Amino acid sequence: MTIHHSVDSLHDLFLSEQYMSDKSKYEKSHQSILRDMNQFLNSIDINKQYFRTGIIVKNPKYKKKVSQETQVLKSFKTSLNKMSSLNYESLSQQVVKDIQPYPHLYPIVFQSIIEQALLHHTYSKYYGYLVEHLHKLFRNESIIQSQLVKTKETIETTHINQQSSSYDDLCKKNKYVDQLIGYSMFVSDLEVRDIIQGYVEPTLQSLLTECSKELSEDELYKCVLCLSTIYKVVYDSNPLPESHQTSLTEIKSKIRFMKIKFKIMDILERR
Repeated sequence: MTIHHSVDSLHDLFLSEQYMSDKSKYEKSHQSILRDMNQFLNSIDINKQYFRTGIIVKNPKYKKKVSQETQVLKSFKTSLNKMSSLNYESLSQQVVKDIQPYPHLYPIVFQSIIEQALLHHTYSKYYGYLVEHLHKLFRNESIIQSQLVKTKETIETTHINQQSSSYDDLCKKNKYVDQLIGYSMFVSDLEVRDIIQGYVEPTLQSLLTECSKELSEDELYKCVLCLSTIYKVVYDSNPLPESHQTSLTEIKSKIRFMKIKFKIMDILERR
């Protein structure tokens, strides 16, 4: 026998004891299926232009009402661009408050934060602060992990596929170094905040590998400076792991730029 419900009655139906009880039983008996489905949904690429779906059109004939979600996303992007040491706490609180009614926007928000962190690594701790408060609200680790993995894969793929002219290769190489530094600073801040685990060590190894290559003085200095910052955040003044000390000593012995040699010596001596 099929039971039909009117649209108006659905709200009361979903709050009824019978529905809640049946839902709880179903979730307990299908935990693995629901977990796999949730991971699959979180792995789907999101529409980066979602905020444009409610774009304002000046012509009255084609003018449509801007959705609240579109306004929230636009406000979020504005706040992200305005973040500084003076306002990041208040802006983060406002973002969390605005996003709270729209949990389905969280993947878009987190991806935008990652993209911003890749471009502006000096603001990583402000973005990390925002993610920390969003994470307390949504508690969706799978979204964070899946998007970080995708971001790292994209960075590495772009770096590997350099089949164009020498000038284009140079531009891609510079972009790769900048993105690697931005990613490294961001994930190290998230790990220190206990939002993720197991990302810092592979990230440090990637930076050490990059420092072992033939880089320009500017690129090499940026990588070493990034290493120095992450080491201070993760290890404070404590000695570095022996494997890292060995790698840094080998890098120091091969490079010819004195400024960078001295910087590596500062790292090794924990200054």
